[in-house]
Amino acid sequence: MSIFTYIRSSLAARLSIWVVTSVMILFVAALSILFHYSRLAVREEAMEKAAQTLEGTMLHVNNTLHDVEVAANNMKWLVEQHIDTPDSMFTFSRKIMDNNPDIYGCSIAFEPYYFKEKGRYFSAYSYNGGDSIETEQEGSDLYEYYYMDWYLIAKLLNKPYWVEPFRDENTGGIEVNDYIASFSQPIHDRNDNIVGILSVDLSLKWFSKTILRAKPFPNSYCVLVGRGGTFLVHPDTTKLFYETIFTPTLDQPDKEREKLGKAMIGGESGYQVLNRDGEEFYVFYRPLTHTGWSVAIVCPESDIFEPYKQLRKNLLFITVLGLLLLLFFCVFVIRYNLRPLKLLGISAEKMSEGDFDVSVPDSRRRDEIGLLQHSFHKMQRFLKDYINQMRLSTETLTQRNAELMKAGELAKEDDRMKTAVLNNMTDQMAQPIDLIAEESDLIRREYKTLSEEEMVQHVDRMLENTEVITAMLNKILEASDTLGVTKKSEDSEPSSDAASTPLSNEETAAT
Repeated sequence: MSIFTYIRSSLAARLSIWVVTSVMILFVAALSILFHYSRLAVREEAMEKAAQTLEGTMLHVNNTLHDVEVAANNMKWLVEQHIDTPDSMFTFSRKIMDNNPDIYGCSIAFEPYYFKEKGRYFSAYSYNGGDSIETEQEGSDLYEYYYMDWYLIAKLLNKPYWVEPFRDENTGGIEVNDYIASFSQPIHDRNDNIVGILSVDLSLKWFSKTILRAKPFPNSYCVLVGRGGTFLVHPDTTKLFYETIFTPTLDQPDKEREKLGKAMIGGESGYQVLNRDGEEFYVFYRPLTHTGWSVAIVCPESDIFEPYKQLRKNLLFITVLGLLLLLFFCVFVIRYNLRPLKLLGISAEKMSEGDFDVSVPDSRRRDEIGLLQHSFHKMQRFLKDYINQMRLSTETLTQRNAELMKAGELAKEDDRMKTAVLNNMTDQMAQPIDLIAEESDLIRREYKTLSEEEMVQHVDRMLENTEVITAMLNKILEASDTLGVTKKSEDSEPSSDAASTPLSNEETAAT
């Protein structure tokens, strides 16, 4: 039996499917609302997590930059207090390195020929050599430091300035293996004239290590862009110093990326959604207040909504499993409760075949099924009594018909002795008697299959013919009295007396 055939033939299966379908519709509606608000909640939580990660990274970087600035300011004061002792500059340069392990290098550089005894170039430069701090004289014809950005910009502006990361290819014998970002500020003499520049360097590796460590999600990453949008820190090192945040818009215009780039180089804070290769990314950005640079965390939407997807998968699994269990439970419960109806159907089928003594189940229930069982019992008793009464009536009618047939035969024998008139009347009685015989025989043979209405119709026809015969018999008796034929009536059996006595309609009807 196929599943569809089973469903069509089983009321329990259909009821179970309707119940589960209704519950499923309610579940879908409830889960849709739950998923909608869960998505919003997960999104808000993820955005808060990314913002907090960015805030923590910014706080760490800003604190380090602030420490560098404070250290440079303190060292500047010492340098200006000992401006007349050039050899002490090497001690100061080294000291700032000892006190600040995050600093990569420090230059205390002076104007050409400021110290005539030192020559044209004088710059005390200390740098982190890895295992130790190295201190050397910086400056030569190959490296004219006073033309470098870290020196020239602070001098021209006459104020502290963070220089964009750079890499000196030739420092006059000092090997520089990394890009550095310098905090430069002018050194003044007692007349407030600029006589040199104090520069403190931070390695770009330190920025990369600190910023790239911020990963609120498995596939998220951080970037650092300079004042012009150049990538200073990026997980793809091929983009460093060669691409800007606006570079992809040159091949294909992207208003959202342009808007993001302008906001970042403009020193704004916030977040923006970008679409790249069909996938959305949430970009959270904030400026570094000390440098004018901007840090951004890029978070793929798939990472942000991963908890939501996992929650949705788990809920869908639980829902499907729950609906299946509900379906099996409904089938079991409904089949159990409908079993009395099935048994009643089997009993009704046997009763339709004529077996009125079949056992009818009784579950002693007081609900609708119990009421149906009780009514079925009453119907069975009524039908059984009715059929018995019909059988008894049929037997009685058959017996009376037999008596009538015997009386008819006696009347036919008398008719042969009567005159032609009586013979003619006797001949007329043959047809009603035959009809009564046919009806009696029909009732005797098919009374089990005849309905009550059909039974009444056959009996009515028999009564009608009986009345015809009665009328004829009365006429025959009258004719017999007229002719004086009474001897045979005296010698006949009691049943013949009944046949010779005028019959009334009430007696015929009772038969």
